[in-house]
Amino acid sequence: MSNSFENNWVGSRKQGAKGAKGAKGAKGGRFRCVHQGSVVLYERGQGAAADVTSAEPLDSYDVHIPLAGDGAVTMNRKGLFSVLGIVGPEQRGSTGRNRRNVNRILIIPRAAVDDALTVRLGEPPHEPLSFEPVLDNTAAPVQGWLELVGQLADFADSGLAARSPLATGHFEQLLVNGLLDVQPHTLSEAVAGRGTAAVPRAVRRARDFCSEHAHEPISAADMARAAGVSVRSLREGFRQHLDTTPSAYLRGVRLGLVRRDLLAADDGRAAHNVTDVAMRWGFTHLGRFTGHYRAAYGETPSQTLRTVRGSD
Repeated sequence: MSNSFENNWVGSRKQGAKGAKGAKGAKGGRFRCVHQGSVVLYERGQGAAADVTSAEPLDSYDVHIPLAGDGAVTMNRKGLFSVLGIVGPEQRGSTGRNRRNVNRILIIPRAAVDDALTVRLGEPPHEPLSFEPVLDNTAAPVQGWLELVGQLADFADSGLAARSPLATGHFEQLLVNGLLDVQPHTLSEAVAGRGTAAVPRAVRRARDFCSEHAHEPISAADMARAAGVSVRSLREGFRQHLDTTPSAYLRGVRLGLVRRDLLAADDGRAAHNVTDVAMRWGFTHLGRFTGHYRAAYGETPSQTLRTVRGSD
């Protein structure tokens, strides 16, 4: 693969309060190629706080799957609200990881995605496919696909992978086509009926607006205006396709940003005070905020912050 993870992503280690070592000697750092075929799977443990940036626009779809720790991800200089994301062709990505971070990187060449689309559409796509950058790991289909990635790691470590190239090829195709079916993208409507139902364009526009403007005092009316539909239509679209409301979805985005900042507090990338972080993302009623946070993550914001500090 001409544009592999090793030569297209460059990293810089941050000097931590306890004297984190450099890239070659970072304590606890690891890098392992799990599988290399028509798709590539790596596992990487930072061993120190680090920023990792693509040296040039990609010619592949790189799916970043956190296994431990946390950090922040940007795509084309725009922050995402989750570390579980995809950076694709003609895009630049960067990740800020804490020293406990361990993640998998599944690299799918553009050619593999184009081949799968050609089979579905009857002709090659005219431009690179663009996925929605954040995967929703609360959705059962996405959870199933992520389990497949884990199974690829197990399969690659087994003797069967080396003895059965045909089975390996089928596994790789399952991952490519599965991603096309579970993650919304710019050709979802064109391939509808051969995979999962496509999310309507207005709902996708509203979700993008939430991600881009979560730091602003936006409302459901603002989301509807950005999507080009009425508030009533937007609410119905969110109910039918996302099983939630626009306001609840926006709250979930902001809760994700709060958690990102709390988990980043140990290396100075966010305020160390729960109240400050909550206020920054628009949560003015701390009691309700704590309840929503606990429902989403199974712990209070203060417990998240104590866990981060206690692991230093």
